[in-house]
Amino acid sequence: MVKRAVYPAFFVSLVILAVLFPQMSSSQIDVHSSKTVVIIRYKIEPNNFASVVEGLKQSLKKRGYVEGKNITYIDVLTSTADQSSIPQVMEAVKKYSSKTDLFVTCGWVSMFARILLKDTGIPQFYCPTLKSVALKMMPSVNSPPGTNLSGVYLMYPPEKILRISRLILPNAKHYAYVFDSRIPADMIFKKAYERLRPEERHDFEILFFDLANGIDSVIRKLQTNHIEAFGGIVGAFKNRKALSSLRIPIITALTLDIEQTEIADYLKGDNIIAGLFNPFSYCGKQAGEMAADIFDGKTSIENTIPRPALQIAFVNLRAARRLGIYIPYRALEAVDMVVK
Repeated sequence: MVKRAVYPAFFVSLVILAVLFPQMSSSQIDVHSSKTVVIIRYKIEPNNFASVVEGLKQSLKKRGYVEGKNITYIDVLTSTADQSSIPQVMEAVKKYSSKTDLFVTCGWVSMFARILLKDTGIPQFYCPTLKSVALKMMPSVNSPPGTNLSGVYLMYPPEKILRISRLILPNAKHYAYVFDSRIPADMIFKKAYERLRPEERHDFEILFFDLANGIDSVIRKLQTNHIEAFGGIVGAFKNRKALSSLRIPIITALTLDIEQTEIADYLKGDNIIAGLFNPFSYCGKQAGEMAADIFDGKTSIENTIPRPALQIAFVNLRAARRLGIYIPYRALEAVDMVVK
């Protein structure tokens, strides 16, 4: 009597799969295997990059990566916005490098995370950073990086800030950039101003005042140097109340975690009459799409071209009226948004 071999059900299933899909790779079969994303961000008002995190999670969820089911987020928030947080950034990278599929680093901390990540092969997204910061980490933002770094970059071109300033203040001569030399992003943006060609300065003499010397020193210099408009990013933002007491118009880049629906409320009481901002939630959503493409096996980090943020230029008529500044129609035509 011949005995029949009894095959376990799972073995039969494997044989059927092998016959039907002989060329399918493991990455194609298991595209939604569990993933871990480590986010490193620092404290920046008003929301500490919270909308980046929210936008990232939204995009990944739409693509099938659901928190608590097949993706885990580790969110690291440093204690300060300046270089004193560098050790915390480096510690987080070392701690989680063996546990993550992707690092998402927000703002200037990306440069320091990059020091440890550049030779690891672990994908890193900067989301967001200034374009000038991105170009310190990679040669171009317009082509495949060929390495384990990509991301979403912010566009606050100093030339455009000065162009808007000239449209609003046709007879002005002196513009000041207020910065804090202890803050990396402020210093990188300062260099962008310094590199402007004469025609990109729109006939402004640009002066530079360092908050590291004290807010009182900067206020005195703004008053004694006949400054007709000024701007700044992180350091100036942290001292905006004291700076607004001067009643000098501020035309600047808002490197903030802020949305279009929030801008009017945020500008209440400020002397910011015009500027540029990039909604951070858009950056997070773009990063989520890029991450999903990598997780799904559609592309690799090495072939993921960085993406630009959504740049919005605005004029704040409310502040202009309060300061007694007339906004010409050509300036209103040149911006995307008018706050009334």
